[in-house]
Amino acid sequence: MDVERFEHELPRLFERFPESLRPRDRRFEEVLEAVPGLARENNLALLNLAAGLLGPGESYVEVGSYRGTSLVAAMLGNDGEFVAIDDFSFDEATREGLEASLRRFGLGGATILSGDAFELLEGGALEGRSVGVYYYDAAHDYESQLRGLQLVEPHLARAALVVIDDSDWDEVRRATADYLTGQPRARLVFDIPGSDGWWEGMQVLAYRDAGRS
Repeated sequence: MDVERFEHELPRLFERFPESLRPRDRRFEEVLEAVPGLARENNLALLNLAAGLLGPGESYVEVGSYRGTSLVAAMLGNDGEFVAIDDFSFDEATREGLEASLRRFGLGGATILSGDAFELLEGGALEGRSVGVYYYDAAHDYESQLRGLQLVEPHLARAALVVIDDSDWDEVRRATADYLTGQPRARLVFDIPGSDGWWEGMQVLAYRDAGRS
């Protein structure tokens, strides 16, 4: 994962970062119209950029796909392996609905893992994958948030991005701060407050493990 390029290019997606209400690229307006989700165009543009900078053999993995808004946005115009993990227990979310969202945009090849995210991660569901981008948007209580960050560590690429949604929430922010305190291989590269352009906020962590091949 080209973390430095992501840091350089994200602000360039907007007229004024992070104040702009929408990105220069307006494809994501269509995504939200077709697949309503808990996000704004800006959030989707960030995920699309991150997924577009995956290295060879790396995967984009998201926990919490809901109707598929974030997965569609990440995949648009990008190549690579895409993995969605969801237990489809929130609101009216279903696996069939997620698959329909992907078909609506002509997107195929994503791996959809149905079930409890923590059980799947602990059970080796990502075994053999090198995760270059990890997007966590599932249970946001303190314990779940922290656990969601810790469980993906064995599967992260040598250089990876960890994207956290709803970062304005107190428990999310506290869990992320504690994670960073205990994990010297991770650093905060963007802390974007919630607004009309950014929903409930996003944080992006850069993870680097110099000892990993």
